[in-house]
Amino acid sequence: MSQHPAHAQNHRHPDEARTQDIVRALKGAQYPASKEQLIALAKHNGADGEVMAVLQRMNEHNFDSDSAVVREATRVE
Repeated sequence: MSQHPAHAQNHRHPDEARTQDIVRALKGAQYPASKEQLIALAKHNGADGEVMAVLQRMNEHNFDSDSAVVREATRVE
């Protein structure tokens, strides 16, 4: 019998899951990095379509850390 989603052991806030997906997509990033470099890396790392769409909506500038990317990504989501 399947478990009700609200009772699942692996419940997380949707933003937390998205943040983890973005950080996972950027594994191996060397900062500072441009938006284009990060998109290419995310694609190489197998990021899903949602993560790719968020990265593509970000403003064009250089990012100095995963945290900076996540801040920008949450701003444009």
